[in-house]
Amino acid sequence: MVGEISEDGNWVWNGDEWVPNTSEPAPQIKPPAPSIEEPQIPVPHQGQLLPGNQMPLPTFDPNFQLTHAVPQESQVPTVMRALSGVISILMSIVLLLFIIGLVIGINSDNIQDLGEENTSGADTFADAIGLVQILTFVSVGIILGIVVISILSFTGKAKWWWLLAAITVLSLLFTVTAFYITGASNDYNDSCDTEIYDCSGLSDETIFDQDAMLSGYCSLFALLLVGIFSLIQRSASMEKSQTEPVHLSGVEAKQSMNKMLAIGTILVLIGAGVALSFNLSGDGENASEPDASGPDAFFSFNVVDAWDAEPMDDGGDNALVVVRMVDMDGPLEHYEMVEILMVMSDGTPAHCYWSGLDRDSSCEFDELDADGDMRFGIDDGLLVYEKGQDLCSGGTESNPEGCEIDLNVRIGNAMGDWSYTSDPMTGYADPVDEE
Repeated sequence: MVGEISEDGNWVWNGDEWVPNTSEPAPQIKPPAPSIEEPQIPVPHQGQLLPGNQMPLPTFDPNFQLTHAVPQESQVPTVMRALSGVISILMSIVLLLFIIGLVIGINSDNIQDLGEENTSGADTFADAIGLVQILTFVSVGIILGIVVISILSFTGKAKWWWLLAAITVLSLLFTVTAFYITGASNDYNDSCDTEIYDCSGLSDETIFDQDAMLSGYCSLFALLLVGIFSLIQRSASMEKSQTEPVHLSGVEAKQSMNKMLAIGTILVLIGAGVALSFNLSGDGENASEPDASGPDAFFSFNVVDAWDAEPMDDGGDNALVVVRMVDMDGPLEHYEMVEILMVMSDGTPAHCYWSGLDRDSSCEFDELDADGDMRFGIDDGLLVYEKGQDLCSGGTESNPEGCEIDLNVRIGNAMGDWSYTSDPMTGYADPVDEE
């Protein structure tokens, strides 16, 4: 067929042969692709019903988040903090009862008794106990501070090391106080005058014998426990800061903290009640009998010559004086609680005890018990005489000389918590007694 174009478009048939195609190729027209109509889907608004559906679409919440598991915060720091607070409060209650109920009163009595001895050694020891008393009041202040820190620890407002630091300072204070009073006590014992006192029962003391060290044991035990709890709390807090867990709302933690705070408050109230009861009971006991150490308590005596059948000699068995009680405002005590401190006219000291004690001394006395109750009271007397040592020889037969005696009467009690020393008195031992 003339004019037929080859498939590749490069050749054309002229009837005889294929010749090159020099005409421009006709553009190929592709049939249009069939169109597909997209269905029109209505877009409902919020709250509009879908076709064929009777339920409205839910309203979109911009704050809505998918729920996921929240890791629980570790309660170890809270528990350890609470245990540290409980231990510290219990320690504070025990120490306050011991110090306020016992130690302070004993220190005051010792200072008063030493002041009545009128010796340089006693005065030095009294000054030392006075300093210890000041340190004791300082320790009470530190203990009250520990109570405050313990309450702050319950509420989570205290640093983990605050309790450790406070208890450590308290323990060091107790230890230093024990060292100091031990040295002062041993110095006082070394100055004991064997001519006046029976020093055979004295021995060197150690810090473990002191009241301050007893308090130190309690504080050191609390320091050990609080230290362990604080280290555990610190370790748990460091792990918490490294992992950075997601915090809860804190409702459960707050409830637990309130419980711990309530427990701490109850413990403080119980301790305060016990301390108050202790003080009230002590006041009641003191009210049942006169206070011999008070400013209104007194004992009055007179001193007269003791009658001897024979003139005085140097044999060491002469009767010297009679000390008789004429008035009193205080408790009746047994004769073994009475002592007489004498200084003879030549300066010789003597310490006299009741003869029933059989003490190693240069003099003693027998009771002149008017009413037979074996207690030193009004109209009762003490017959003082030499005990194997010549205190007053009475001079010579041709030149008899008596002895002027300065003396004090000291009365104590079996508990050792008070003593009374009379004002200085003077008596005269007559060398020759008239028939």
